[in-house]
Amino acid sequence: MFEKLFDQRSGLSLERLRGFVEVAKAGSIVKAAPGDKSRQSALSRHIRDLEEFFATELTVRRGKTIAISEAGQRLAVITEAQLRDLEEFRSRQADEQRTFTIGSGASTTDWLIVPTVSAISRLLDGASISLETLRSRDLVRAVADGSVDFAIVREDALPNGEKCKRRILRMTFHLCIPNKLLRKGVTPAMLDQPSIWSQLPFAAGKGGGQLDTRLRTIMADAGVDFHPFVECKSMLQARQFIERGECAGVLPSIGLRGLSPTDTTIREFKPFRDYGRQLVLHWNARQMRRRDIADATPAAIAEVIKRSAVAAF
Repeated sequence: MFEKLFDQRSGLSLERLRGFVEVAKAGSIVKAAPGDKSRQSALSRHIRDLEEFFATELTVRRGKTIAISEAGQRLAVITEAQLRDLEEFRSRQADEQRTFTIGSGASTTDWLIVPTVSAISRLLDGASISLETLRSRDLVRAVADGSVDFAIVREDALPNGEKCKRRILRMTFHLCIPNKLLRKGVTPAMLDQPSIWSQLPFAAGKGGGQLDTRLRTIMADAGVDFHPFVECKSMLQARQFIERGECAGVLPSIGLRGLSPTDTTIREFKPFRDYGRQLVLHWNARQMRRRDIADATPAAIAEVIKRSAVAAF
């Protein structure tokens, strides 16, 4: 068994494979060992030895640097998974405190994960919880490579047919306006009119995210010369400006908890009516087996988050 991996050829070793994974994740030898010429030279030798062993090119030349070849990318995925298996085995045998990583967007972390961390830890036998903030598509890749154990992501960010998911809630979007910003005589029904939007100082996102891009497109289509009073890195920041009464903004339903109805007018933002986004808990079945997590646990975690969200809203 495995005879061809253990014949007389040299070149295959855990150290060489680990070095190759470092290069693959960094994107180049220089980035994997910045400023360390000795380490860069060693990594280059590791790659040559592995290329000789596997009889294939693991890198390709691009100008003055190298990139990982298609075969190299496959090897990096396989190797990283095996190294994670070995590390998990070592950790379990040493009876070390376990840590599980849960990822989501910044706002979703605060609104959905933080209130349920203790309950999630109990479902994972008292493990420590590490929080990771990334966009949905980056989180899907992180779950696939095992660097994130669980992630709350948009369902449409997952590949078609993905089964390792459990629905949590569908977000709707709402226009939130501090009452002191509304002119006298403005009724709730009038808040659907673009002429009212154009009069308001908005807190909105920046960086080209889907929500921000959609909002700006809607404003442009409605003839609104949209220039936010403040551009925010997250919906959490936008909400803070709304709470202080300085700006209006569009928030998801999960961000409405705690907004004062006496100080803030909240109305469904009709242009986003078809933009409700389904949030799901996503995981990797292989990662669950690697980490010895019962099949029912991911669904139980999703249910805890879902119950908390429903209770809040």
